[in-house]
Amino acid sequence: MKRASLAVAAWSAVCASSVAFAQTSVVQGPVTASSVTLFGVADAVVGYGSGSYTHRTQLYSSGNSASRIGFRGLEDLGGGLAAGFWLEAGVAYDTGTGVAGNTNNQASGATSADAMSWNRRSTVSLIDQWGELRLGRDFTAHYRNRTDVDPFDNNGVGTIQPQVGSIAGPTSTRASNMVGYLLPPGLGGFFGELQYFMGENPNHTPASDDGNGYSGRIGWRSGPFGIAVAAGHTDYQRTLNNGDITSANVGASYDFKIFKVSAGYYHDKVDSLPEVTATGYALGVIVPVGFDQLKFAWSRYGTDAIGNPAARKLSLGYVYNFSRRSVAYATYSHVSNSGGSAVGLNGALTAPDRSANGYDLGLRYSF
Repeated sequence: MKRASLAVAAWSAVCASSVAFAQTSVVQGPVTASSVTLFGVADAVVGYGSGSYTHRTQLYSSGNSASRIGFRGLEDLGGGLAAGFWLEAGVAYDTGTGVAGNTNNQASGATSADAMSWNRRSTVSLIDQWGELRLGRDFTAHYRNRTDVDPFDNNGVGTIQPQVGSIAGPTSTRASNMVGYLLPPGLGGFFGELQYFMGENPNHTPASDDGNGYSGRIGWRSGPFGIAVAAGHTDYQRTLNNGDITSANVGASYDFKIFKVSAGYYHDKVDSLPEVTATGYALGVIVPVGFDQLKFAWSRYGTDAIGNPAARKLSLGYVYNFSRRSVAYATYSHVSNSGGSAVGLNGALTAPDRSANGYDLGLRYSF
């Protein structure tokens, strides 16, 4: 069953595809043929934010890794073909509730966070030596170049500004009603994916195309170096505050062993009345300290709206590993605003063009 083993290898690579250059990963257990695996992350953090208007202290979830619970499975169908599924729900450990999602890639499809749902990922797949066909809800391809270069993995107060400030709308991170194809491993270091997703609106209406879109990514990694480019587009009816959204970005990383450096460039455009364009940059460094990690990130994200509002963010964090599954962490971030920007941290409010500070202290357990 050599060809069947290729399908299993493809599935294993796909399980890691969301962290192609990721600086941190979650232990989720092995994936074997004809199996179902339970996995998850329990992450709770005490966060403090200080701004020129208000200060705030809160207990929240997902300061180091996204809190979640999930199931995934794989069945060998023979002849080099395998079938798999993945169900993953976000969990807010401070309240015991779920995390909001979106059913149709539009504001009207926003779901409640009161009950648990499979908001993070819900897919079914066919996998063989030619790649994977994936159906359901998943990360958009153009999202991956934000999370892969962020030392804080887009979690907590340290998250890079192109992520928290993104103007890319409901499909900035995930999309529902998606048909996707992922390249198989073993292509000389090349990897990639293509996606098409639907808003599922009635035809012959002004908003019939709202939530329809596509996303793609192509990259190459060899040894310590990796690079990828991605782009996505989602259709929306043109209004004063909304319109077609186009995103493009590039991310790269290099592991020098004594430290790992990553960088990203981001460009988002909303075809509203008037059109708004945003540009972002990110630079990250992770330094191994024994079994632990020292993290650094600098990022900027701003738009060409009146005044050219922009936020610059500096983040510093330390992750202490009790074991392979259990960690404690601390993060500090500082934001400088200009052009009328008023970005705060950890729920605190700050005035336009004023700075803000944020602190996280948390615990994470993965299974």
